[in-house]
Amino acid sequence: MKVSGLTFPDLKKWVTADLGMKPYRARQLFSWIHLKRVTSFYQMTDISLSARNRLDRVGEITALAICDTITADDGTLKYSFTLGDGEVIESVLIPDPPRLTACISTQAGCRRACTFCQTGRGGFRRDLRTDEIVAQLYGLQNSTDDRISNVVFMGMGEPMDNFPALSDALSIISDDRGICIGARKITVSTIGIPGGIGRLAQLDGQYGLAVSLHSAVESTRRKLMPVSRTMSLQELKRDLMDYVSRKSRRITLEYCLIAGINDTIEEAEALVEFAGDIECKINLLIYNPVEGAPYRRPDIESVNRFMHYLYPRCQAVILRRSRGSDIAAACGQLGPSARNTSAT
Repeated sequence: MKVSGLTFPDLKKWVTADLGMKPYRARQLFSWIHLKRVTSFYQMTDISLSARNRLDRVGEITALAICDTITADDGTLKYSFTLGDGEVIESVLIPDPPRLTACISTQAGCRRACTFCQTGRGGFRRDLRTDEIVAQLYGLQNSTDDRISNVVFMGMGEPMDNFPALSDALSIISDDRGICIGARKITVSTIGIPGGIGRLAQLDGQYGLAVSLHSAVESTRRKLMPVSRTMSLQELKRDLMDYVSRKSRRITLEYCLIAGINDTIEEAEALVEFAGDIECKINLLIYNPVEGAPYRRPDIESVNRFMHYLYPRCQAVILRRSRGSDIAAACGQLGPSARNTSAT
């Protein structure tokens, strides 16, 4: 049993129903694994040796090996973790005092094949289990003396494609018996797949939602993001407005500016039309180069023209500085062929 991947209710059920132990053992286990972050049952000193022996026979606490760490000029750190089957995934730690943000992966690779994204271009290998998702966070936290304050599921993979593992990871990470990162400090990023946002809206926590939009013109978005053939902009907008209504939280629209593709005034006009009645902020990013992709970064004049058209027509517009682009750790750059290389 991958014990570190069990939510507290599931852990309590396993401890009592399957092992016949007292219910209080579940709280002890959860605290040792998710607060103290031990990696062996034998480190749990307030549990009897006989109970630890039994737990060790039937259970496992997942810890991921860091196989590489690269530090960017801006202090961003990219970590490569080796999974039990040899797959390698990447996670990022972003210092921005007083915040320290962990960027976590949910899949090895990605099946969505967005044409500007290194992860998607590298193909899909498998979903991560809940214990592997959580172990990334603990590996990052153990690498620093500063407390991780924010978590974003913006690493490798489409989180909504691995929703059962994602939802359990959200429960574990936000549980006040463990590492206790509040739901409002956790953001799930999605490109928008049928049913995904609705499932997230049904969870109890007030998790943040970021949507990789990248164009509010249907034809442009379909060129950039094949998933948009299965979910129109109209359907996506419906789900976004429903999420805002259910959670009473402003969402984030992520928009990566690509020269000659989605950085025109016509594209800006479409974005204003799409976002105008959604409680949202718009994060503009400048395209981060990806090996083999036929795209260019826009010049600063095009970026400023686009941004100045949006504001004040839209509620909040931010030009976000990409972190870690020199070590291929920025948005859209995580992936196997990007390992140990810098963006050009």
